[in-house]
Amino acid sequence: MDSKRLYNLARGYAFLGRSLIGGKIVNVLLDLLAFMDYRMLIFLSMWHPDHDTRIKYLRKRGVQIGEHVFIDLGVWIEITAPQSVIIEDHVGISYGAVIVAHDATASRVVDLPVRVKETRLRYGAGVGMNCIVLPGVEFGEFAHAMPGAVVTKDIPRDMVVAGNPAEIKCRMEDIGLAWQEHLKQHPEIYFDHANPWRPPSTPYDHLLKWRAEGYKVRDVSELRTGTPFDYVLDAKAEKKQKEE
Repeated sequence: MDSKRLYNLARGYAFLGRSLIGGKIVNVLLDLLAFMDYRMLIFLSMWHPDHDTRIKYLRKRGVQIGEHVFIDLGVWIEITAPQSVIIEDHVGISYGAVIVAHDATASRVVDLPVRVKETRLRYGAGVGMNCIVLPGVEFGEFAHAMPGAVVTKDIPRDMVVAGNPAEIKCRMEDIGLAWQEHLKQHPEIYFDHANPWRPPSTPYDHLLKWRAEGYKVRDVSELRTGTPFDYVLDAKAEKKQKEE
């Protein structure tokens, strides 16, 4: 192994090592802050760098969250009545989404009580980046809101909505089939990535045949992080090429 490659690998693994150690130290300090100050618990449930810790903090706040749920950074989930937000298994919520269960609009100007409604995201549902989900809305199983949608009413099972206010545009099945056809035409821009939060099975599985048909896409390890760890990925890729 040449000295330059050895140096780059050392830089990559050193970056990984200090990131892992530093992450554990930071997590302990942030846990302490969240324990001491409830305001920090709310803040960290949105912005803690570790996904599983964000889920833990949201549950501590009272949000009802199932298993294998993905909640991205910067997601604002109801503070006044968090127990009225129910997120079922295998739901995905993207960056910057807002999910609300209470409405105090009228009480700002007249003597009327705050209204609280249960907001529920059912199995396999998805909330796109910067969506707003208003109180009382229910996402059906596998229903999805596209980025930027303002969801004011229930979304039936398998339906995809977009816009402000959000309206039904198509079925999730339609998006899956269109995605598959585009993949077949341009496999070079797709990367195979095992999503740990994906439902183990869906009603669309029998329609997605690209693997069986032998279409080759790139491996997710080919993507680069923009950090010194890229040196390690480059070295592994180089070794794999030589073995082939």
